Amino acid sequence: MMAYLVLARKWRPRTFTDVIGQDHVTLTLKKAVEKDRLAHAYLFSGPRGCGKTSTARLLAKVINCEDRQGSEPCDKCSSCTAVNEGNHLDMIEIDGASNRGIDEIRDLREKIGYASSQSASKIYIIDEVHMLTPQAFNALLKTLEEPPAHVYLIFATTEPHKVPATILSRCQRFNFKRLELSELSGQLEKICEAEKIAFDPESLMMISRRADGSMRDVESLLDQCISAADGKIDLETVRGVLGLVDSKTVQSLLDTIAARDRKGALAIVDSIVSSGMDIEEFFLAYLEGIRNLLVLSVCGPDDTRALDLTNTELEQLGRTVSAFNTEDLLLLFRQGARAYRELRGASHPRYHLEAAVTEAASWESAVELSELLGRLEGGEGRGSGSGDGVQIAGKAGRGRSGGGHGRPSQRKTAPPSSEEGRSAASETPGLPAGSASIDHSATVDHSPVGDDKVDSSDIPTPKTEYACLDEGSSGSHGHDDSALSRLGGSEQWDRFLAQVREAKLTLGIWLMSARVAGLDGDRLSLSFSQQNRFACEMIREEKNKKYIESQLERFFGRKYFVITGEPVKNGPDRGAEPGKAGSGKKVSTQNDRLEELVKDAPIVKRLIEEFDGELFKD
Repeated sequence: MMAYLVLARKWRPRTFTDVIGQDHVTLTLKKAVEKDRLAHAYLFSGPRGCGKTSTARLLAKVINCEDRQGSEPCDKCSSCTAVNEGNHLDMIEIDGASNRGIDEIRDLREKIGYASSQSASKIYIIDEVHMLTPQAFNALLKTLEEPPAHVYLIFATTEPHKVPATILSRCQRFNFKRLELSELSGQLEKICEAEKIAFDPESLMMISRRADGSMRDVESLLDQCISAADGKIDLETVRGVLGLVDSKTVQSLLDTIAARDRKGALAIVDSIVSSGMDIEEFFLAYLEGIRNLLVLSVCGPDDTRALDLTNTELEQLGRTVSAFNTEDLLLLFRQGARAYRELRGASHPRYHLEAAVTEAASWESAVELSELLGRLEGGEGRGSGSGDGVQIAGKAGRGRSGGGHGRPSQRKTAPPSSEEGRSAASETPGLPAGSASIDHSATVDHSPVGDDKVDSSDIPTPKTEYACLDEGSSGSHGHDDSALSRLGGSEQWDRFLAQVREAKLTLGIWLMSARVAGLDGDRLSLSFSQQNRFACEMIREEKNKKYIESQLERFFGRKYFVITGEPVKNGPDRGAEPGKAGSGKKVSTQNDRLEELVKDAPIVKRLIEEFDGELFKD
């Protein structure tokens, strides 16, 4: 009985045209053959199963082919047949992992000078060459640089970074790419049609996904599925043989998360565990589902090139993604990646999976901080929607109801009224216990932990104002008019800033945030707001300061020394009119007020800590 030849060997490329997905390599090699410009040493690098060794054998075939057809081997002569069968005397394949020592390389050096036995040239193929020891590489250097005229050396490796630079510099290097899903599935269809095997196209797509870009892997998996199939390869057969997660199950989990249905999410976990499916495999499929939603959210339904999905799967994901915005999906993915790290190797992975999907089903969206503060204040002073750019977001939060059946947040949902905010604050005595991000479309519990009551008087009034750092400043809201006039006026100062920006853009931007606070002889005083502390520190650096002074002398025609100090916080002048500041102070903006509220208000600090949130500023 003749031994069965597996598909991976039966369908190994016999010509350069048969190589799938590596046109950038095969076209160059074919041109080199046509022009008789073959190098004496090549290095083929790339992931597993992408065609490195097969291409090396093809190159050996075309070098010794007795009836070469242009740049392709004839695949019929005795030399080509011997290469196909693996018994050509002048094509020597060496496994670098098991022949990695200096003794083996010395033996190769001694034999490499012998004349060829069967054909005109000898070809040495060393697979996994990165496994050679440093001493073996050193012993190979001279031979590699100046081999005999009838010898060609071809190295293959999956880890080119481990090959010494002295070896790399002596070879022509070709980088093989990971094969695309369409290339893999197309090859499977070709094989099934040639082998007269009935198949479902979606099942071949599923096999191709599992192969992770490897042609050898995808052909081996197809071989396995053909053995198990009863006449036709279908989705059920592929899932059963390969232990793959049903995409419908992942889609159901995504839908329950979108609906914040914690109970439904736990029910899906129970069915997964009961069916005996690998928990890590399922969690990876879930993360892939979140990733697909993220790509769909960013790129939109008209650009799905990055998604290797069927039309049915794209349609289902399109309905689910409408419940999220991009920031929600980023938070869910980060949360899932963290949970996966904890799940791997855990003694009870089911518990981690249940906790992860429950937390995911408790997601909440980001909310403008001004709106949140408005809710905390009972609706007074809430943001008008103009977008001051400060947001608070956390990891996950509480749904609208304790059972987790709240409706998903929509992107354009109007924010709740102040009455809704007050009613929500009165229903629950404490902040949510779980970590959360805050959703502008969901009712949020605003009261602090414990028996403390929310009182708008607890929130301090803003205190950040402009203040001059030198004692002689006039303290006006803008530049010191008298100092500016002695410099030639505001237009002259603006032209100076433009000159600095043209020479050094970053330094010019920092300098723009300063105000001219005074001019005493040759001492030019600059002041900065609390917000521009970093710019102040940069201007104070000696090299930057000297550069500005040189530019001042060049522009104004006389030497000035730049004087700066620390940014200062001053309280508002109680005698000033509402909306105005007294001498030496600048009217704070709404952003200044929000920053001070975040920095100083205990209730906001407590809120960020309880929600495990972050501050974002547009």
